[in-house]
Amino acid sequence: MIDIDQYLDEKRKKVNRALKKFRAQSGPAAVIDAMNYSLEAGGKRLRPILTLAVADTLGSEDDSIIDVACALELVHTYSLIHDDLPAMDDSDLRRGKPTCHKVYGEAIAVLAGDALLTLAFEVLGSYGRQEGYAGKAIKIIAELSGASGVRGMIGGQVLDLEAEGKELTRAEVEDISAKKTGALLRAAVICGAIAADASLEEQKILSAYASNIGTAFQITDDLLDLESSAEELGKPVGADRERFKPTYPAVIGPEEARREAEIFYQQSVASLRNLNQPAELLQELARKLVFRKK
Repeated sequence: MIDIDQYLDEKRKKVNRALKKFRAQSGPAAVIDAMNYSLEAGGKRLRPILTLAVADTLGSEDDSIIDVACALELVHTYSLIHDDLPAMDDSDLRRGKPTCHKVYGEAIAVLAGDALLTLAFEVLGSYGRQEGYAGKAIKIIAELSGASGVRGMIGGQVLDLEAEGKELTRAEVEDISAKKTGALLRAAVICGAIAADASLEEQKILSAYASNIGTAFQITDDLLDLESSAEELGKPVGADRERFKPTYPAVIGPEEARREAEIFYQQSVASLRNLNQPAELLQELARKLVFRKK
């Protein structure tokens, strides 16, 4: 049996150590400080851990995959900075600390987010300069940029903003979730698969695994915003209700949302049965992500 809590702790520490390599050092002090403040504020590091878990499942011993994982975290941290801005979700707390714009001001926060996003692709460019890695780097960059852009995370954020105060169908809420949250989670999985030299069939299986996790993860996030506390989550709760966002619990009710999360989790785990490698690690990770309490 895999001790998933121990695995998460070990990989989180590994990611945190690796991120120090990419700590911004040269440039205007204000934006450098804001970048490092946000990157080092903590967090569960779930996206880079997904990247590493896929590589572990596929039996890859390539130490440089940690750089790919760090690129995922750089993109994720940038997205949090921007999500928290007054023009977006207007949040004062993130990862248990004041948000970037509360400490450094809105303009520097915007630029710090931009800089982290740019740094992610600089990291992947350096990864691709290793002998024999260029082809993988191109595929990873295409995957991550697509997941981060208007077809993915940014597009989902736009739809989320436009949906405030409106009545949406379940399908429309699911589409927002797939773009805003699911796209980057899926990219974390697929980028790990590409780095680990997964076959196209393995990538297809892992894509189904990740897509189902992404939806279940967002449902859980919606439920936690409804039922948890700021102390537990490290960020404000109840914001979805205050902004009249059509979340899963708002559209189909909390109990039905919980059942839906279970269904997507089961579908995620079922897809792994087609892998030729033992997938207990990914199964346990899916369970932990979907049924988390914070």
